[in-house]
Amino acid sequence: MFKSIFSSLLKALPGLLILIPALLWVSPSLAVPTPIVEKPNSTSELESVSLQLKWTHQFQFAGYYAALKKGFYREEGLDVTIKPREPFKNNIQQVIDGESHYGIADSILLLYQARKAPVVIIAPIFQHSPQVFITLKSSGIDSLYDLNSRAIAFYEKDTDGFGLLAMLRQNNVQPDLSRMMIKGLPDSLLLNKIQAYPSYLSNEPYWFKQQGIDINIINPMHYGLDFYGDMLFTTQTELNQHPERVERFKRATLKGWDYALKHKKELINYIKDDLKSDKTFDHLLFEANVLEEMIQPHSTPIGSLNPGRLEFMQKTLLAHNLIDSAFELNSGIYQPENHTLHLSHDEKQWIQDHPVIKVAIDPHWAPLEFVNDNGQHSGVASAYLAHITAMTGLKFVADTESTWSDAVRKVKFRELDMFSAVLPTSERQNYVQFTQAYLSAPTVIATQQGVDYIDKMSKLEGKVITVVENYAIHETLHNNYPNLTLNLVQSPTEGLEAVSQGKAFAYIDHVAVITHYLNSMNVRNVQINGETPIKSDVAMAIRKDWPELHSIIQKALNTLDTATHQHLTQRWINTQEPPKINWQWIVIILSPLLVLVVFGGLYLFKLRRLNTQLSQSNLTLKETKEQLQASNLRLEALSATDFLTGIANRKQLEHMLEYEHVKAQRYHQSVCLLMIDLDYFKNVNDHYGHQVGDEVLKKVTAWIEKQVRKSDTFGRWGGEEFMLICPSTLHESAQLLAEKIRYGVSQLEFSQPIVQTLSIGVACYKTDENLPDWIKRADERLYHAKHMGRNQVVAH
Repeated sequence: MFKSIFSSLLKALPGLLILIPALLWVSPSLAVPTPIVEKPNSTSELESVSLQLKWTHQFQFAGYYAALKKGFYREEGLDVTIKPREPFKNNIQQVIDGESHYGIADSILLLYQARKAPVVIIAPIFQHSPQVFITLKSSGIDSLYDLNSRAIAFYEKDTDGFGLLAMLRQNNVQPDLSRMMIKGLPDSLLLNKIQAYPSYLSNEPYWFKQQGIDINIINPMHYGLDFYGDMLFTTQTELNQHPERVERFKRATLKGWDYALKHKKELINYIKDDLKSDKTFDHLLFEANVLEEMIQPHSTPIGSLNPGRLEFMQKTLLAHNLIDSAFELNSGIYQPENHTLHLSHDEKQWIQDHPVIKVAIDPHWAPLEFVNDNGQHSGVASAYLAHITAMTGLKFVADTESTWSDAVRKVKFRELDMFSAVLPTSERQNYVQFTQAYLSAPTVIATQQGVDYIDKMSKLEGKVITVVENYAIHETLHNNYPNLTLNLVQSPTEGLEAVSQGKAFAYIDHVAVITHYLNSMNVRNVQINGETPIKSDVAMAIRKDWPELHSIIQKALNTLDTATHQHLTQRWINTQEPPKINWQWIVIILSPLLVLVVFGGLYLFKLRRLNTQLSQSNLTLKETKEQLQASNLRLEALSATDFLTGIANRKQLEHMLEYEHVKAQRYHQSVCLLMIDLDYFKNVNDHYGHQVGDEVLKKVTAWIEKQVRKSDTFGRWGGEEFMLICPSTLHESAQLLAEKIRYGVSQLEFSQPIVQTLSIGVACYKTDENLPDWIKRADERLYHAKHMGRNQVVAH
């Protein structure tokens, strides 16, 4: 049955009229809707382009409205007309025929590409499709498999229901498809003429909710099919003739979607008042919130396209006989034009003569560069070198055995050819030539907590300051601040430990380096507490007798745009610069309040002094308090967050465990603990490398974080082991949550063909149980889950 359905759809595809995309159950007027044209003051220098929507005005297209109304298209030199859907016209064919330059469609685009239609996917806006089946709760049909031989309403002459059909086919479910034009409300479902109705999560569920009718939702995502929803597309002609315009249109559109999701009510009012939508404000807000879940802007950059997912979709098309053979996907995906690296003939010849470059690195300067557990060069610098390798063909071999001091000596004597991450100094200029800085950040001061903020270097005089020997900061401090007492160490960890133990007053280094080691060392009594006037301008440096290599690397760095720089660094660095707070002012401001309580007689004197000082300063009381508040929040977040995944670190987990344990003892509240381990994760790192391993960790944690409540605490216990603390949770609920997490993670897709599973141990607090025993029970159940073959939840 399915094969004949799909075959007939495929044959009829070029002439199909995609009449009703199941986005709205209210029948529109057959009159052609009026396009939106936002005319600027002058259009003489703007390029006129048009966008064809797949349906009438609603929040589904809010990002495009925002890009138009807020001037984002105009800023990109575009005069855009947005055209609503015309009844009885194929909106994709309208773009192919040149009636519009850009359009919106879902996974049906791959069917067109299989037929060699010249459509190009620019960006998927919806990471997931909102298309589902709805059944009445009273029917008892709550599973896909209950639909066998049941009557299901479906579309007569369109393929918008492809994801639903594919779900049925893949799971060998054969209902009685009542292929009809769906008009009005799903009355046939209420009248029991059919048992399931194709719907959009953002529409029909709202109506049922308003009517107080309980429903079940059968979602393809829960049955192994996760397709993109709305995708922005254009034609091959538009891309070939105006590649830069395509990029500008995409850039403005993504900016518009970001704005729309952050200003939902503003866009809803515009859709209702200006575009005359029939939906109520509450319905549009419901739609906005559901679609935000489909877009997932908080975990996935808007417009992100994973070619692996398109490949999966193509394989699904093949499996269901919707296409006869696989086709080249890359030609149908928009890829921004890469900046071209132009090398001279002599430079190309030099690369052939010197294919391998020996690199001096610092093995202990994470996250900028370091040697990982597998003995490999990692960090920001390694990412840049890998990118340059892809552009030039040069092979960079890092010396991972030498200490930093030995590496410096080897470059001096040309035993090594270059530094991958180094700060320029006058002494180094004698034997290397520096590139322009590819990363710039402040050099900061770390001290024990409770120390006044260091706002000038003179406050360090007379105190022991640790710096790493042969670091640029060592030379700079020695030459420019001769009154400082410098204690030389061999690594940042040694310097921070000296501060933590009181053997030194401060440690000075790059902000990202100090932040990284404060988190990874779990040092409780040390914090960033000042900024030096010295900038950490990280560059590469090449031996002076190889000017050709310097020129090649500098040219490669020059081609990198801002987005590429962010891509290369964001995996390793996600911190902000430390706040500049004058702690003396804070003490001055707060001291009168303390004096008032303790020494009331001195109050007036202190207040006069405070007012005098405040009158001479541009920093008001309100600004100071706000600055202190912001500082505390940033420093608190910094110390409580795992650097890689962004979730709670072990220090924060231990704090919350103690808090929830005490609360459970005192108030006899239920609280459950989930110990989670990624199965065979070492194999991922061994086979695919740590970059893919980090991708898996971040994607898994991001997905789990979205499944838990705000009152729960989810964090990284260590390595690939995680912990979830669930207060006010009964044992059965915790077990169900664990099963949901276990199953959901196994369905995630990654850049490599990886199926990541979890083992989970669940332990709920027992009356009068001490904290170590509670943790031990959860850990033992996790071990039991792994012993049983992994991909298990053990709760008893």
